[in-house]
Amino acid sequence: MFKIVANIRQRNRWALIVIALLISLSVSLMQYFFSVQKSDAGIINIAGKQRMLSQKIAWHGSELLTSTTANFEHRKSLERSLLLFKANHRYVMSKDENGYYKYLAPELIKLYTEKPVELSFRINAYIQTVEGLLYRQEINDPDIFSVQRVEELLRYLDQAVSLFEAESVTKVSWISSIELFFWLLIMLLLIGVLRFVFVPMEKQVTNALVKYQKQKELAQQISQNKEHFIARASHEFRTPLQGLIASINDLDIKEQQKDIKKQATYCATRIIAMLDELQDLQALSLGEWSLKPTNEHVLRTIEKIVFAYEFGYSQKNIELNTTFDSTLNCNVELDHLRLQQVLAELLGNALKFTEQGSVNIKAKIKQSVLCVVITDTGCGFPESAVGLSFDVLNESNHFQGLKTGLARVKYIVDAFNGDISFQNRVPIGAQVILNVPVVITEAHNESDGQLYKVRAFHCLVVEDNPLNMHILTRVLTSLNYTYDCAENGKIACQMASDNQYDVILMDLNMPIMDGFEACKIIRTFDSHTPIIIVTANTSKKDIALADECGASDHVFKPINKQTISEVLMSALKCKH
Repeated sequence: MFKIVANIRQRNRWALIVIALLISLSVSLMQYFFSVQKSDAGIINIAGKQRMLSQKIAWHGSELLTSTTANFEHRKSLERSLLLFKANHRYVMSKDENGYYKYLAPELIKLYTEKPVELSFRINAYIQTVEGLLYRQEINDPDIFSVQRVEELLRYLDQAVSLFEAESVTKVSWISSIELFFWLLIMLLLIGVLRFVFVPMEKQVTNALVKYQKQKELAQQISQNKEHFIARASHEFRTPLQGLIASINDLDIKEQQKDIKKQATYCATRIIAMLDELQDLQALSLGEWSLKPTNEHVLRTIEKIVFAYEFGYSQKNIELNTTFDSTLNCNVELDHLRLQQVLAELLGNALKFTEQGSVNIKAKIKQSVLCVVITDTGCGFPESAVGLSFDVLNESNHFQGLKTGLARVKYIVDAFNGDISFQNRVPIGAQVILNVPVVITEAHNESDGQLYKVRAFHCLVVEDNPLNMHILTRVLTSLNYTYDCAENGKIACQMASDNQYDVILMDLNMPIMDGFEACKIIRTFDSHTPIIIVTANTSKKDIALADECGASDHVFKPINKQTISEVLMSALKCKH
């Protein structure tokens, strides 16, 4: 594209330079010919005056010859006319430094200097005769002022004027021809520019646009394929992870095997975290990302992440020390999942860059700001940093990971309207300070919770995967809820129309009839029963479509007892 622009620019420059030169030359010639025309107009004017002056001289001279008394007015007027007539004649007959006549064309030279007319000789003789009469009171040619002689002189002077005018017309014709020539030349040049500059330019630009449009479409297709692949991979991974995590949590193991359970929990948690990273980065790049605040206990939120990383720290023999202030024993309005992702990234980085020693995490709430300080005894930073300015693509590849976490941390912290700083410690180590504004809320009313736990709510579980069905029903059983099961949307619609349920747990991707269509149909005859989407499909578009179809809320797999309990409690409270 840049080569095309450079080529077009160069062609345009040459074309504009040539056009500018032609226009400048044309204007210069016009200015020259205009000056010549101005001079010719002056000469024509002088030649025309000569006719008038010859008549005045003849009239005043004749009056002086025939008058018996001295007439001062005639003499004075004759003198003025003669001086002007004489000066005009000298001007017309003037020559340049090379001896050529300045204003006489060949025909005029012939008229003024050659026989039979010899107009210059006649004019000089006329002047001499008038001077004799005027200054010496004598006249050598008494017939000089006769009608015949005067008309003859006037006829030759008229002929001179005609020749001057003809010469001027010839020059005007030349000017017109030259201007026409330059106009045609410029038009030809413009046609050439159109033919050899703009037409190829249009073709090049069109071809380039077509090429880049194809590349854009290819990039969009690749982006869509990537988005589809990430969503599909996330869905396929989350389904077996659901069973894995549930199985790990339900393991009844001996004391000496607890480390194995922690290891399995840690590995499963890391896989989920990586899936979240990929999906979040995709959503961030598409501008389809926003916080989802929930009202949860902040200390439990932080402890979940700390617990997930205990195994990794113990494997590396790094002490993980926690100091949690009593101010954390409260519920806050915050996107707790995003906070966990930030803390997980910071704890993970501290683990990566610390080879020996310890990592300390302190947390407290002060003036409605959650402050988390993580310090380590690792290698520290190359230089002090005051904010996130990480280039994911230029990060060192020495450590494992997807290299997307810090980019996501930046978006999340900015969305929280919080700030994060990185500092080196003396003598070794690093310190990260995270400040996030929070809204402290009152704790859940325990009596309300007990109210919903006393009653045995009846649920409809719609799920085609036997493992997921088993996990969901086991969670509901632990919550003292009863349930019916449906393996696809068609069966669920029939069961929902025949029975009364307090809540419906609906998968999206099922054979025969999916969850979208099932939600639509159920909403045609039941507008009150909460429908909770339980899916591994984390696509924003699909969740939005499910909401349009009538879903009340959603939860992503892998699920746990707390997640299901909270979403059910929220839905049932809204219903009542």
